[in-house]
Amino acid sequence: MADGGDREYHVTAAELVRNFAQSREMARRHPVHITHHGRETHVLCEAEHYRELLEESLRVAGADPLADIEGPIFSFADWIDDALVICDRELRIVYANRAAVALIGTDATSMRNRSLRHAHSGLADSLIEIHAARTYRLKEPSAADLPSPFCKENWLRFQCFPLADRVILKFRDITEDVRSHRKADVKRAILQAMDDHGGVGCLKTSVRGTISQVNEPFCRMVQLPGQRLIGMAVSDLVLPADRHLVHGLIEESLRADGKHVVDVRLRNQHGAPTAVRFSLVQLMGTYGAEGVVMLVTELTQTAALPALASA
Repeated sequence: MADGGDREYHVTAAELVRNFAQSREMARRHPVHITHHGRETHVLCEAEHYRELLEESLRVAGADPLADIEGPIFSFADWIDDALVICDRELRIVYANRAAVALIGTDATSMRNRSLRHAHSGLADSLIEIHAARTYRLKEPSAADLPSPFCKENWLRFQCFPLADRVILKFRDITEDVRSHRKADVKRAILQAMDDHGGVGCLKTSVRGTISQVNEPFCRMVQLPGQRLIGMAVSDLVLPADRHLVHGLIEESLRADGKHVVDVRLRNQHGAPTAVRFSLVQLMGTYGAEGVVMLVTELTQTAALPALASA
């Protein structure tokens, strides 16, 4: 029988058979390693020691792999601007950060350890619940823009992904973005309708009063291609008597968010005048006025008589 060092004993399989009583006595104090052709194959220990090892193994196997790090994760998540909800395998809420509590409109204590469908009435059979269940089942992330189950007519940008034995739900309100996109869609439709109409000119000026964008109907009014018009001052396209008026209205629109409608005489490339009506509105950008949007329509012959008579 060989002694492999302090608290560690090694015996060959043959020695174990010849001296089992001695090996058993040694195993009461320390495990005995049994070797076969120099390779460890078994360990002899007391039954009580084996049961302790078995219980410890089962405890570790059933432990939550995130238990030791969830505290720091939760503390960090409270500083995230997006709403964050962590669910277990039964889709019970383990944690919800401050943004989620504010967005859902309830308190964190009442949500914890409740299933998604019972945490808020709008979550039962919702697309959020369906995405969460699918993510846990398939272990695949998902993302979508969804109608908000918490507030009618609002929208959420939703993401869902698996983490160990958890499902992470992340979402934020994008209602303003959706409304902006809808407004942009309406704007494009209006501009297309004006182009198709053919009688409504539209141009955009810079803060210097020069043309930065123009549509085809306006190009036809002045009989000039769009490329020639870019960079020209709007006041240069009206008769000299109207230039000061047009220039002043553009400046006023830029300064005071004014809305103006004025009848002037537009001239084409040959100098021939056409009575038109200008409508001016300030174009406000993120950091202030970016220019003026102008709509131009030709006046009917009857409406044009007063303007031409004063020329």
